[in-house]
Amino acid sequence: MKKLFVTIAAAALYLLVSIATGWWAVTWIIWVFYFVYIIAQVYKDHQ
Repeated sequence: MKKLFVTIAAAALYLLVSIATGWWAVTWIIWVFYFVYIIAQVYKDHQ
C-alpha cells in the first residue's frame, strides 16, 4: 500500500511540474527512470 501511495504522489508531482514548466520533453525521462526503479523494487520484493 505504501508503494501505491508513493507512486500516486510521484505521478501528481511530475504532472504538476510538467504543467507548470511546460517541459514535457524532460519529464518523460524522469518517468523512464522511475519506472525502472519501481520494476527493480517489485522484482527485489518477490525474491
